[in-house]
Amino acid sequence: MKRFEITCAAVLVCLFMGNSVLAQEEKQLHSVTAPAFGSSRSGDLSNLKKISIRVQNDGEQITIDASFIVPVAPQQAWAVLTDFDNIPNFNPGVLSSKVTGRTGNRVQVSQKAATKYGFLTFSYDSTREIDLVPFSKIQERMITGRMRKLEETTQLFPEGEHTRITYNAVLIPGTWIPPMVGNAFIKHEAHQQFTELVNEMIRRNQVKVASREP
Repeated sequence: MKRFEITCAAVLVCLFMGNSVLAQEEKQLHSVTAPAFGSSRSGDLSNLKKISIRVQNDGEQITIDASFIVPVAPQQAWAVLTDFDNIPNFNPGVLSSKVTGRTGNRVQVSQKAATKYGFLTFSYDSTREIDLVPFSKIQERMITGRMRKLEETTQLFPEGEHTRITYNAVLIPGTWIPPMVGNAFIKHEAHQQFTELVNEMIRRNQVKVASREP
């Protein structure tokens, strides 16, 4: 489960530190790739190394779309995406995460998180209402926090022995972010968080496979 209020904090740091920092980040962004997944019994995984991210910013509302494939079944990917209480164990930017309410497939989650850039640190608290459609869709809405709006939809689609995950977020930050300034940082932060999710899905799958081996 990705946390884009962290992303906006990183963007604000960019605004304080100037465009020279942004240029450096854009260069780094082009060199960032998803981690190699290692060997697999499913064959060539070269297409699984790509995390496609698109950011649109009209000066007020920011839209983020992402798509990637993980070499695990939807149920295994779902287990990571909905492991709200343990997010801090595989996402270092999240300091605490706790389910504070549950009614059927609707969950309320409170989190504390922080992000660092250079010598600056930004932190935030938020509460989200999450609707779950098991193994296929997760819809989130921020009900308390610093943003004016944050809505996220994550969908899972089986593709053979793998799972395609698509992500859409619509957010309105509490502070104006110039369209051409923030996009590189948003992509960079999103890529890092999705990479952490992918790594955790693969790690758990490898543990599961190893436990079955004689």
